[in-house]
Amino acid sequence: MILDAKRSYSRIIILVLLLTVVVSSSTRILVHAAVKVPDNIRVAFFINLGAGKYQSLTSFATLQSTTGLKLVWRDPQVSIPIGSVPAGQGVRFAMDGYRALVLETADFNAANTVLKKIQASSSAASVTQLWKSGKAVYQVTEGTYSSAAGAASAQTKWTNAGVAAGIQSLLSARVAGPWAVEAGPYASAADAAAAADKIGNSGLDAFVALKPREGSMGYYVRIGQEKDSTTLPALQQAATAAGGLNVRVPGATEPYVLVKNDLTYNGAVNKPISLYAIPSGAGAVLRADPEGTGGIQLIERSKRTYRGSMEMSVLNQSLAVVNEVNYEQYLYSVVGAEVGSKWPLEAQKAQAVAARTYAIFSGVGYQIANVVDTTLSQAYYGIAYENPNAIEGVNQTTGEVLTMDGKPINAIFSANAGGITADNNLEIWGGDNSFLATSVPSPDEGPQAGLLDWYYVALPSGQSGYIRSDLVTNSDQVHISGARYLKVNAEGAAIRSRPQIISSVEPVARVGNGTLIIELNKVPEYTDYSWVEASMKPNDLLVSLNKRAKTPIAGPLLTLEVSSRGPSGRVTEIKANGVAVNVGSGDNLRGALNGLKSTLFSIEETGRYSIMNGTGLLRELPKQSGAVQVMGSNGATRAISEGNLYIMDGNGQLRAATTSPGFIISGKGYGHGVGMSQWGAKGLADQGYDYQYILKYYYKNVLIEKDA
Repeated sequence: MILDAKRSYSRIIILVLLLTVVVSSSTRILVHAAVKVPDNIRVAFFINLGAGKYQSLTSFATLQSTTGLKLVWRDPQVSIPIGSVPAGQGVRFAMDGYRALVLETADFNAANTVLKKIQASSSAASVTQLWKSGKAVYQVTEGTYSSAAGAASAQTKWTNAGVAAGIQSLLSARVAGPWAVEAGPYASAADAAAAADKIGNSGLDAFVALKPREGSMGYYVRIGQEKDSTTLPALQQAATAAGGLNVRVPGATEPYVLVKNDLTYNGAVNKPISLYAIPSGAGAVLRADPEGTGGIQLIERSKRTYRGSMEMSVLNQSLAVVNEVNYEQYLYSVVGAEVGSKWPLEAQKAQAVAARTYAIFSGVGYQIANVVDTTLSQAYYGIAYENPNAIEGVNQTTGEVLTMDGKPINAIFSANAGGITADNNLEIWGGDNSFLATSVPSPDEGPQAGLLDWYYVALPSGQSGYIRSDLVTNSDQVHISGARYLKVNAEGAAIRSRPQIISSVEPVARVGNGTLIIELNKVPEYTDYSWVEASMKPNDLLVSLNKRAKTPIAGPLLTLEVSSRGPSGRVTEIKANGVAVNVGSGDNLRGALNGLKSTLFSIEETGRYSIMNGTGLLRELPKQSGAVQVMGSNGATRAISEGNLYIMDGNGQLRAATTSPGFIISGKGYGHGVGMSQWGAKGLADQGYDYQYILKYYYKNVLIEKDA
């Protein structure tokens, strides 16, 4: 009995050990490390980093919230509440710079008419209401220029354009600038507003201004919108005579913010909203926080609504708008925008970890922000792009980051690798490959699921194009070339320039029911996985190439060919007219060729072929110019004058060609192809792999570490 008990106990131990091994092989293994995920991330919507660097510019930022907004002044010393904005009401922000003052009138309708004329070609126009000489007047201005000279050029432009012609203006058109004198302080905002109206009654431009004073908010009046300081002494005397309190000339670097009545956004004389104008050099920051749980809508960013706070400041003589938001909530929108809402949860989780890692690796990459809201960083489109699946993927991986040697990696990803990932060092940008899976197969075929193939066909008219496979049947007839005849089974069937239906692009032709057409090729429908670009014109390609080429290509563009490929098959070099084109890094080829989806492509030169004449001499087109002639069955010859012709290639295949240079580019994938493929992650998740496997498939030698 004792021996049996020992055997049973041994079996239990062995069973426990086996279960431990099984459980360990399937349980998430996370390392808790010193990698810190910050509480918040700063996302720039509009920012100017200077010439040759990132620039996303706006003259105004218009905010509103369904629950209202709290406004706060922030600078390195203080943070002071400055007011609130009721629910559903807008508030605007701008830089207090130089502007073209086009019109001042007591007629709002006239001002609005001039505004709309300017807005036809500029997004920087506004109408401001102020009180002068006992009545409301409306100033129409355009621009926020960094210099008086820039505003003067604009003023001349609008005057010459006659935008205010026939309208009686209360003053001559001029340059308005940020130079002013200051009165105050006043006891309250209401007192400052009353003082501004009083000073305005003397005919001066007067606005309420805010600035910190002994740890709280001070209320002042700024008088004048001058283009330089030369007029300030006289303006100081006039403002004092008009009843201004303690009128002085403020220092050029003193912080302040102007408060104006803006009529641009609502477009109605009885619906002014506050516009806060921030000076260019004082370092002031205004923050808007939502009251309650409502988000903040940013009108100038496609009216999208975002979580967190908005910060407005001036950087490099331009208005900067930055969203400060909780890190994980930022990822709710990023994951929702980057991958499909119905994709498997494991793909959502893989995207969440990659996106979190990429953002942390970015550091403060944009001077006053960590990232931007575009795909230059990661797509971030606000609350509307969040979905339960994305939120769950983020929440289940909270704080998890990909690291190598204890540091976050640059976890770059692309939409679709086209079946194989890129070699960053040899094919894309160059640099470290140690944490990237290079040239590994990627199950990216997902975009093709459920889609029909298309046929590339020749029409009786001589035209060529693509027709969807369900619009034709096999005719059981064969062309003299050996190619198959297809019979059209629909009336008015569309022949398109590429294998895709685009409602805004007219078909190449329409053919009737029963028409026989010749099959040249069969291709998948145009998607992010497989694509064909319509025949590209040589002149368009030449212009696009010369924008990127370090040495300009002498035209005309006769030939364009792939001359080198990397380990994954991506194009690393092309030749134009037989000369290698240097566009810098390999990924630049996408932009250089009119914005291709990827560099995993081939080029068909429709105007390049060799012809042997009756005497056996070989002629190469387009190298050797001149008309192409054909001989009919009766022995008569004629010149091919139209653009299209059909020839047999060396393999006996019928091929569509052109009498002049033309280029059809086809390829696979969407994006640079480096790191994780988003469609590949979905493919692996569909096969049952978890997010850790997916991440370590696309990123090598990494750990998945959790925020300690």
